[in-house]
Amino acid sequence: MPSTPTLPSAGALAILTIPAAAADVAAVLRDGWRLEGVLHPVAGERDTNFLLEAPSGRYLVKVTHPLEPREAVEAQLAVLEHLQAYDVTLPVQRPLPADHGALLIPYPPDPRRLVRVVHYLDGLLSRDSPWHDQLAHEIGALAGRLDQALAGFTHPGCTQDLLWDLRRAPELNSLLRYLSDDPIESIVRATLIRYSSCAPMLAACPVQAIHNDLNPSNLLIGADGRHLCGIIDFGDMIMAPAIMELTVACAYLTAATDLIDAIGNCAAAYLAWRPLPKAAMQQLPDLIATRWAMTILITEWRAQLHPENAAYILRNNPASRHGLSLMDETGRARLGARLQELTA
Repeated sequence: MPSTPTLPSAGALAILTIPAAAADVAAVLRDGWRLEGVLHPVAGERDTNFLLEAPSGRYLVKVTHPLEPREAVEAQLAVLEHLQAYDVTLPVQRPLPADHGALLIPYPPDPRRLVRVVHYLDGLLSRDSPWHDQLAHEIGALAGRLDQALAGFTHPGCTQDLLWDLRRAPELNSLLRYLSDDPIESIVRATLIRYSSCAPMLAACPVQAIHNDLNPSNLLIGADGRHLCGIIDFGDMIMAPAIMELTVACAYLTAATDLIDAIGNCAAAYLAWRPLPKAAMQQLPDLIATRWAMTILITEWRAQLHPENAAYILRNNPASRHGLSLMDETGRARLGARLQELTA
């Protein structure tokens, strides 16, 4: 295994922590929220998560990683309240205050960790539901609608320094060693080089709060099996150019019958809600490829750091490899032409 490289501000992504114990979490829920019921583990990247089935309903219980900044966690709760106030029909979770009104309670075995409770959103994770091509349009529309609402949201916790920030792509060159015997290495390396032409544009764009992680594990499909019914997990929320929201959403369309067509449909639906500069849209193909390269590098690195959670960490790795293989010169030219039509 390659020696672990130093990545500034990798934070909770780099440090293994012991999962929170269900018995300890149950005690916090009983004392703080007067909630009792059955706790079921739910997979997560940094937090320890549980589905609580209680007589009063179903709730998602999250226990933060000890290195997760408190301000970032507070921002994740504040944004849910903001979105509900902006548009009550936006399909996001609602925080549940504890008996004394607090939204966060320390986890006694490690007071650096914080427990929070939100109302559970019913629905099937998009990753567990069959793909159909109308989803590309729905994802774009929901992302644009969300960003329209987020444009008025500010919070100190949105300034977290997150490795999943697309603008930090050049820092990931040190992770190329994890692909030393992998045929994808040359493509990833070339993608990171190509990103350098995008950096000035991103630096010049205005920023706003964005979800930054609209992947199939954070989008819910309704009981009909066809339509989106929820957005979850604002843990990667940052202040960034809105084009990065569209970039991330498009990067997870790899199950589509025709990926280039799906990206075009997603972009068109997004722009109907949240217009973006033409210069930003012209560089969308390179931005999407960069996100795929980042996903491959970060997940390969983290899977070796945390082998016990490798299956979850690597869940989006194969799709990113597939995406990069399709974004060759032909795919890039075809997508460029479609985006040109959208911004004409």
